[in-house]
Amino acid sequence: MKIRKRIAAIAAVTFLSSLALAGGAGAQAASTTSLTIGSVVTVKSWEPSQADIGHGIQYYQAVYDNLILRSPDGSYKPNLATKWTINSASTAVLLDLRAGVKFTDGSPFNADVAVKNLNAFINGNGPQAAVFTGATARKVDADTVRLTLANPNPDILYYLSTTDSFMASGEAVGTDGLKTLPVGSGPYVYDKSSIAGSKVVLNANPNYWDKSKQKFKKVTFIFMSDIATRVNALRSGQIDATILDVANADTASGAGMKLTTYNTDWSGLLLLDRAGSVNPALAKVEVRQAIAYAIDRTALLRTVQEGKGKVTNQIFSTTSGVYDPSLDNLYPYSPTKAKALLAAAGYANGFTLDMPYGSFMEPMASFLATYLKAVKITVNWVSTTDYRGAVLGGHYAAAWFQLFQGTAYVNYNLAVAPNGPRNIFSFSDSTTLAADDSIKANASNANVVAQLKKVNKHIVQDAWFVPFYTVPQMYFTNKRVSTVPQAQNAVPYLYNYAPTGK
Repeated sequence: MKIRKRIAAIAAVTFLSSLALAGGAGAQAASTTSLTIGSVVTVKSWEPSQADIGHGIQYYQAVYDNLILRSPDGSYKPNLATKWTINSASTAVLLDLRAGVKFTDGSPFNADVAVKNLNAFINGNGPQAAVFTGATARKVDADTVRLTLANPNPDILYYLSTTDSFMASGEAVGTDGLKTLPVGSGPYVYDKSSIAGSKVVLNANPNYWDKSKQKFKKVTFIFMSDIATRVNALRSGQIDATILDVANADTASGAGMKLTTYNTDWSGLLLLDRAGSVNPALAKVEVRQAIAYAIDRTALLRTVQEGKGKVTNQIFSTTSGVYDPSLDNLYPYSPTKAKALLAAAGYANGFTLDMPYGSFMEPMASFLATYLKAVKITVNWVSTTDYRGAVLGGHYAAAWFQLFQGTAYVNYNLAVAPNGPRNIFSFSDSTTLAADDSIKANASNANVVAQLKKVNKHIVQDAWFVPFYTVPQMYFTNKRVSTVPQAQNAVPYLYNYAPTGK
């Protein structure tokens, strides 16, 4: 089947599925005093240490406050910390804490509680815990704490305003109960009518200290991994807001939904197993380079994304300061070159590559299998209902993924650093280790940029990843709700939504 016909067929199936689902619309999203979000992820634990960036951060923002607030444009404002001072080496932060804040169990927020939460994060196993490896938190006085890092972190404010400083009640930190019942000081309170793994219901906290962040009386998250289900739920009024893609954008727009678009992610293959522990073939740089040559990025952009986006070979954004335009010409589509590299690596007859599969991946999965089969790499798609967990669980040598493009250091720390949460196998080599050591010794902006330029060039040349293109996020809301995008996040922060009064 030709590419265009295949796209049309899949689009038709998606549209018909939406129509079928529309017959049983279910409960309508309530008045403008409520907000219902169709989410592509769900919560597995309410422990603050388990918070992650991207889609999942909204849940934690509902029930917890963090120390610093990150504005939609990425600037930083006081939250539970009213002011802060970072030392010149970016290894310590002194934080003055807000007085008079109480948790939903009635206990107070203070320096002892802040230290307890920070230490729980430092010693925990959350998805972002590696950021604070070796750090220490201590009380200076009743309303002041000092966080001392083992290594310099030039973007420490980013982490303290996103995942690393959500504050739970001091009475709840470390208890098993916190895994299933959040106890925070946030704008909303968990409602026990919630259904684990399916729906989270939250009511406005009547004693919340910052009413400007509390714009709804009720917030509900409904887990909807299937995009056709989200389209139907948005059109029928079951949800107020959700993220869609280009294949479904016209359907949503035609139903009167408002599109907010912004650039955050790159889409492509994570070649995670660079040491070959799961699949020995990927330990060969020639094999990884062959995969890069085997993919026609321009065709994928045209067919899967309808041309919306920009072809790239780099995981760093054009505004990061380390992006190199010349690197985007390194892997022109060439099955012939791919076959030659595979032969040089000892895989002239190809090999089998297991990758996780979710239904939302079509038509991408079909195209990837076709491109790789043309160079004798057989993709074995393994179906999973927890795609994110499958990718991040360390069971697969490679996977298709969309990953956000943060600042240069945040991006490096996420995907490349030896203990980065998206460097699943903790792979490093002499080039990346040298850069890491240099940044630890000198975290000045000039040195960070210089080192990460070297890293960027190296990981492109060694094909640590096979990016296809940047992806504009396509976030839709109905007429009752408005939102603004959040800099460098897949979805708006919860604070960015507001009722329109319609």
